[in-house]
Formats: sequence, C-alpha cells, structure tokens
Amino acid sequence: MFQGIDLSWQRGEALSISGASGCGKTTLGNILLGLVKADSGRVEKAPLPPHKFQKLYQDPPAAFAPQRKLRDALNDLSGLHSLNMSRIEPLMQELGLKPELLDRLPSEVSGGELQRIALLRLLLLEPAFIFADEPTSRLDVITQHDTMKLLMNTAAAHECALLLVSHDADLAQACSHRHVAL
Repeated sequence: MFQGIDLSWQRGEALSISGASGCGKTTLGNILLGLVKADSGRVEKAPLPPHKFQKLYQDPPAAFAPQRKLRDALNDLSGLHSLNMSRIEPLMQELGLKPELLDRLPSEVSGGELQRIALLRLLLLEPAFIFADEPTSRLDVITQHDTMKLLMNTAAAHECALLLVSHDADLAQACSHRHVAL
C-alpha cells in the first residue's frame, strides 16, 4: 500500500498514477472520492455535492444495466438529479457519438462507444473531479489512444480535475500534466 502522499489539483488539470497491481492505485482514487475510508490522514475537497465527484470505471459494460437501453439510463440519471437533457446532443457531438446509439442496449455498442457514453453520463452531472480507473484497459490499442485523448481534452474543456489510474506508466505520463508512480 501507500503512505505519505500529498496531492492537489486545479480545475482542468490531469494527474496520473501508475504502478503494479495491488499497490493501491484504485484504493487511493476511491479514498479521494470518499468510497473508502483511509487508515490515516485526511482528504480535503471543495464543498460541493457528492455527485460532483465521479468515477469512470474500467469495465464499461458493468457500468450499465444490461437490459436497459442507454437512453433509459440517461433518463434515470436525469430524473434523479433534475438534469438539463438538452445537453445530451451537444455532448454526443463533442464525444463523437451518433444519437441512434442511445436506442441500443449496452451489448449492442462497441467498448469504445460504451466508454464514451459513460463519459457522457458523467459530464451531464457537470463534475468537478473525475477518477478514471483504468478507463481504457478493455479497449484495443487504437481505441485506447483515441479514448484517452478524448478524456483529457473533455476534462480540460469542462474544467474537471482528472485522476487517471493506469498500469501503463508510459500511457499515464503521456496523458497527464503530472505523474506519480506508486
């Protein structure tokens, strides 16, 4: 595990963490989100509602109900948080997604498309912080590159602080402003 880590972000800044399996990368991100309690130390966050701190998971199919169309998943989110659904179309264009994808089940779109739809869902919440936990590990190499570039550009454009966790130190360094190896 880790100890003695002191991290901070500015809006739109990306920090990456890499390291071997089991070194605590995901645990650290989960502690920062408040999903797991730290054994010691403290986490100071801006006084924002909890939904402003979001996690982008490594396994896009597991992030969606398999028998619900993607549009229904977005509508559920909108009902829960009273979101402005008129933002969906411009965000889809920004993320390179076709509107008809929302009328499909998660299993009926590619892994890269589903990860971008997961990012769309996060962006609807206008997050201040995104923890991207191995967000491209299930994607092919070309889709990995495109998805990481899109994630970085989108986080910067929406002024989200971004924490990227990856086993791949080269990818982590290339896709962030600062890099920490655990």
